[in-house]
Amino acid sequence: MNIISRKIRSRFSNLILRSLFIISPFASLAQHTSYNIEKLGARGDNKTVNTNIINQTIAKCAEEGGGTVIVPQGVFLTATLYLKNNVNLHLNKGAVLKGVSDIALYHSFVPETDLSKYSTISTTGNNSNSAYDTVWMKALIIAQGISKATISGEGHIDGDHVFNSKGEEGMRGPHTIVIANCKDLRFENITIEKAANYAVLAYDLQNSVFQNVKIQQGWDGIHIRGGKNILLKQCDLQTGDDAIAGGFWENFQVQNCSINSACNGIRVIMPVNGFFVNNSRFTGPGRYAHRTSGAEHRTNMLAGIYIQPGGWGLVKGDIEGVRISNLKMHNMNNPFIFELHKGNNAQDIVVENINADSIKNPIAIHSDSGYNYKSVLFKNVSIHYITHSNTAAPWALGASNVEELRLENVKFYASGVKPKTAIQLKNISTPTFSKTNIYSADHTEEVNAESSGMIKSN
Repeated sequence: MNIISRKIRSRFSNLILRSLFIISPFASLAQHTSYNIEKLGARGDNKTVNTNIINQTIAKCAEEGGGTVIVPQGVFLTATLYLKNNVNLHLNKGAVLKGVSDIALYHSFVPETDLSKYSTISTTGNNSNSAYDTVWMKALIIAQGISKATISGEGHIDGDHVFNSKGEEGMRGPHTIVIANCKDLRFENITIEKAANYAVLAYDLQNSVFQNVKIQQGWDGIHIRGGKNILLKQCDLQTGDDAIAGGFWENFQVQNCSINSACNGIRVIMPVNGFFVNNSRFTGPGRYAHRTSGAEHRTNMLAGIYIQPGGWGLVKGDIEGVRISNLKMHNMNNPFIFELHKGNNAQDIVVENINADSIKNPIAIHSDSGYNYKSVLFKNVSIHYITHSNTAAPWALGASNVEELRLENVKFYASGVKPKTAIQLKNISTPTFSKTNIYSADHTEEVNAESSGMIKSN
């Protein structure tokens, strides 16, 4: 182990230890008062619109010091609800909060603070993918500037794929949950299904936990722009678009999750500092089709983990302290794509203990000219590729603009007819291969290196 790797491991071992104390379940609500929305006049008949009664109940609960708002068994139609401080919105087993079909009944989230740094330029026209776009920011549940609130229970929140002809792509309706400037929130055991846009969209969220949350269908699953001390644990995400997305994260942890997507498993579109993914499974193809694909019903999973700050528009900042470990990956285009754009650099990326199979395309590490990776390590990695001879791209790994690239105990397998090149290196200052092997149809090893240092091997 060289001096650089010892420093990296020491620094992030300390960070992980600190994070165990930072991300911890906050104490349960001291208040034990409960408010049953049905007893207060709501009807779970899948006909009555209960928006006013539910909002009045949540407000009453908060005003009286907090407690639990109970949604009993039944299908309770509603438009926009506002979560409040110290309120646990609890959905009993068999309970459904279902979005109404009339898009005109939904309110838009209106920022009370400056969220402009999180805007992107991926779309134009009526939908700018911005917190200030009133069409794009309609939502079923809104939480803004609150703390110590919870959504829990074994019930479902059903976005009902509400259609909006004026929405993004001429079809997207309200997000299911929009959060901004909140802290100490918990989401436990609930299922979010048929989100009409993102299931969860958050801005500036701190010290919050998503545990045993299930998301089925819709577009993005959990999309957080600005997250500090966030834990996703034992979640089961089956989404039509990116399962987890966002950026501007600090100490963001994904643990023991199951991720299935018709797009990307995790997509980072903004800088991060301290991003951990471990003991999780990424599986394709998507159980639910990518909704934007229409009649094509595309289900193939794209990348398992795609880190691309600036990929949705110029955003300055670096990627630092990425730890990806103990993953099983199956049936997707690329296991990992790392991509830098203008104003972005990266350092201290470690990927270890990975077992992947039925992979169609290589690991890709790329940056625009002038933007570089300082250090990238792959350790204890085994990947089985389904290869084809009709591509000029490397079938196992393509990397460019990296100062220090290390492969330790890495095994690449080609199950079909192999393309010409297994590994393509360009502008790699110090490439090091240790106990690394390439197994292809005719048992040859082919590495092309351009403008790179001599490959060190141990």
